[in-house]
Amino acid sequence: MLHDLIQSALRFIEGLGVWGILLGLMLEVIPSEIVLAYGGYLVSIGQVSMIGAIVFGTIGCMFQQIILYWLGRYGGRPALNKFGKFLHLKSKHLDIAEGWFNRYGPGMVFLARFVPVLRQAISIPAGMARMPMWKFLFYTLLGTIPWTILFVYLGQKLGDNWEQIGEVAAPYTKPALIVVAVIVVLYVLWKVLNRKKSGKKGHRADTNNGYGVEGEKSTAHQLKYIGGEYRVLHGRRVHAGGGTQEFDHIVVGPNGVFHIDSKHWSGDIHFTGQGVERVKTQSDRGKQDEPHSQDPTAQLYRHEYVLKALFKQHRIQADLVGIVCFTHPNCRLVGTSPAFVTLKLDRLVHHIKTYKPKRTLSAAEVASIEKLIKENSK
Repeated sequence: MLHDLIQSALRFIEGLGVWGILLGLMLEVIPSEIVLAYGGYLVSIGQVSMIGAIVFGTIGCMFQQIILYWLGRYGGRPALNKFGKFLHLKSKHLDIAEGWFNRYGPGMVFLARFVPVLRQAISIPAGMARMPMWKFLFYTLLGTIPWTILFVYLGQKLGDNWEQIGEVAAPYTKPALIVVAVIVVLYVLWKVLNRKKSGKKGHRADTNNGYGVEGEKSTAHQLKYIGGEYRVLHGRRVHAGGGTQEFDHIVVGPNGVFHIDSKHWSGDIHFTGQGVERVKTQSDRGKQDEPHSQDPTAQLYRHEYVLKALFKQHRIQADLVGIVCFTHPNCRLVGTSPAFVTLKLDRLVHHIKTYKPKRTLSAAEVASIEKLIKENSK
């Protein structure tokens, strides 16, 4: 039955020529590799030209990625969890793509184009993070052109045997995947080295003013790709209820308001009913901690009081979630705080996005709360 459906779709493509190739790739009822190889077959029988197949094939692939980008931007993860199956995208593929994008940035939009399944999935977190459209199109085009040329060329060479594309393409795609894997490793190393370099600068700043610069920078970078349905505020001094508190980060989204305190601590961090005990690593012994570092949750109580007073004054009903985010890669959390969320940096975005609120906020309410916080802060 599936074979008959594919044959019907291919006959439809053949009847429309290059426009059929474009539509077949844009809608991707069948995998793009098959459509492109069939386009190559149409070249071999003189139905379409090689240039036409490549150009319209590239445009079709681009349209499909733009559709996925807009779905990510305006539908967000909830819509994709619900309708992703109709796009042949499983939740685990979205998790991998989102993790890659959140951790390593827009460059993954190009590199993922050479990895099956992820080449479609990567467009979704790019849309959720509101990656600039021109940059998204540029990276997508760079990755799409060689893919299109390869499969159209192989389809032409195979002619009537174009259905053997999977076997014939393997010797070409496997080296390409190896090259991409090497590039990914080099790209990740470059990111890590840059992060360590900025970490040294951040540590120097810490010693000058006793402030957790490196932790805040790391958290801000992670929140940069949280998605367009969330509003993120950094370094705000909020005044309400007769008090003023400085917040490292505030995130306002459909599932509530999250106030985040960043701590760049290494070593073991034990949470008990009596407070927090930190066991420093050998390299950290003798170093002075950040202000108020003996109990990071104490600051969150003061933060919560100010935000609750502000919301009560303006009759706002929204979940308020306090988070202590530990950003140092060599920290280990033992136990949890009884009052607040305590987690490592790599779990921050996931926790915010998967938090189940008592009441979901509309986009207008999210914008209104963001405006209110800005009006009552510096």
